[in-house]
Amino acid sequence: MKTRIIVAAAGIPLLLAVIFFAPLWVFGILVGAIAAGAAWELLRAAAPDTGLRIRLYAAVSAAVIPAGEGLGAGRPLLLLAVFLLVLLLFCELIASFRDEKPLDYTVVALGLMAGAVIPGLLAALVRLGHEGLGAVYVLLPFVAAFSSDSGAYFVGMSLGRHKLAPRLSPHKTIEGSAGGFACAIGMMLLYGVILRSAGFSVDFPVMAVYGFFGSLVCQIGDLSFSAIKRECGIKDYGNLIPGHGGMLDRFDSMVFVAPAIELLVLWVPAIVK
Repeated sequence: MKTRIIVAAAGIPLLLAVIFFAPLWVFGILVGAIAAGAAWELLRAAAPDTGLRIRLYAAVSAAVIPAGEGLGAGRPLLLLAVFLLVLLLFCELIASFRDEKPLDYTVVALGLMAGAVIPGLLAALVRLGHEGLGAVYVLLPFVAAFSSDSGAYFVGMSLGRHKLAPRLSPHKTIEGSAGGFACAIGMMLLYGVILRSAGFSVDFPVMAVYGFFGSLVCQIGDLSFSAIKRECGIKDYGNLIPGHGGMLDRFDSMVFVAPAIELLVLWVPAIVK
């Protein structure tokens, strides 16, 4: 617990500094690094016998996609990265039939998920930076995801009695889930108050909707990647972040929250300068 809090206390200010003060391409590279780490961890967990080359293909593709968004070359680099990833993965599959035990075709599917789908969804964080309000929009998924995670964690620890999904994630409770919703909605409204005091026009009912749906997909994302961990028989995807596990342990829910918030911002804008 202590390590978890210390890492969060150090990491959050650094993240805010990058979001608000660094050029968008720097943030794109940061998201690319997160996506690359997540791709590597997923393949290592779900396909431990996969060769180093396949993990490398997925990690490089995962890094390029968000970085391309930050550099303003999102679509061309996305198409190039995905095309090369598909080509290389199927070349590996074809070449493996020279051996007595060829690759399982599911490795190709996992490689595509790790190297294209996950980074494509995480790149929504960078795409939000291209919208009119830039960093103000970029912060929305982080407010939704981190507040939902924190609310669920602390409320579940103190008040949790009824298991939410005991076979999938034994420590998650219905009370914790409710706490996640309440905290995400409350923090989103607080963010709205801060923005209004800074001169923005804020639609608070829509901000509450952001919080609700952000928490909903956050918890679905958390349970989804927990299901993969249970299937693989592991507790964490890695140990890169002390107290939190691996990149995918920390940012699994963001894979769902970032594109959900991007869609809400595009369809139902809540903040106007």
